[in-house]
Amino acid sequence: MDLKQFEYVLTVMEEKNFSRAAKRLFISQPSLSQYISRLEAQLGFEIFDRSTVPLTLTYEGELYAETAMNVLEMFDNLNRRIRETSQLKAGRLNLGLTPSKASNTLPAILPVFKEKYPGIELNITEATSFQLENMILESKLDLCMMNLPIQSKNIAYEPILTENLFLAAPPDFHSPHEVQPENGGYPTIELKYLSEESFILMHPEQRIRQITDSTFLSAGIRPKVVMETGSIDTALRLSASGAGFSFVPESSARFAGLVKQPKYYSINEGFSWTLVVAYKKNSPGTKLREAFIQTVKSVIEKE
Repeated sequence: MDLKQFEYVLTVMEEKNFSRAAKRLFISQPSLSQYISRLEAQLGFEIFDRSTVPLTLTYEGELYAETAMNVLEMFDNLNRRIRETSQLKAGRLNLGLTPSKASNTLPAILPVFKEKYPGIELNITEATSFQLENMILESKLDLCMMNLPIQSKNIAYEPILTENLFLAAPPDFHSPHEVQPENGGYPTIELKYLSEESFILMHPEQRIRQITDSTFLSAGIRPKVVMETGSIDTALRLSASGAGFSFVPESSARFAGLVKQPKYYSINEGFSWTLVVAYKKNSPGTKLREAFIQTVKSVIEKE
């Protein structure tokens, strides 16, 4: 669409004279007259009644001018909104989170982000890591807060935080094989000593389950799974009630707020997961993406 035709017609309409309109448009009067004549020929009707002094619009010209003003206003609004988006005064972010991030991390990040970028609309989806990866690849989500590993090579990510994973045991559990640390912290126990115990694990498509399954495999044991759940908080509360053992990230253990706490154990060196903000490779929206990532990092660093 050539917006110049609308500008030319509306300028002539306002000035009611080709010569004055040409001066405003910084073109010659013959060039402007020829341009309008060619436009009228293309449209199949006259826009201006040249028999009147000053120039007036024909009935068709009035319809054309009304439409021209509406179109130019729409383009002005579009340009304004694009400028606001580029300045992060407006925009939309489709954000995905795993359940653990929705319950523990998001409540800390959301108020800070909304205060800093009040014009950004946030659409939030909670799903498993497997589902979130597919939604990123299908461009249904702009960003996801999830944990490594990520399966698809078409997903890029920014590491945010690596946190330890702990074993949550029933409060009254005690083993002669547990080792008390010299410098404080949770006692350590090897999984091989828990082969007869009951476990409450996440669903297989969840990242923490994939990590724990790999750990069980390395330990050479097949856990007795009494329940699978999609909620780390549920698993943690069940462990606190004595129903079995579960695996929880450090943040969940710290913010659980349980009256009766489970007994926590460290499993081994490097038993951890890494929180990342993930996005589709070569996707647009770099400025907004960086703003969200920096907000997440600033909040996490204060925790």
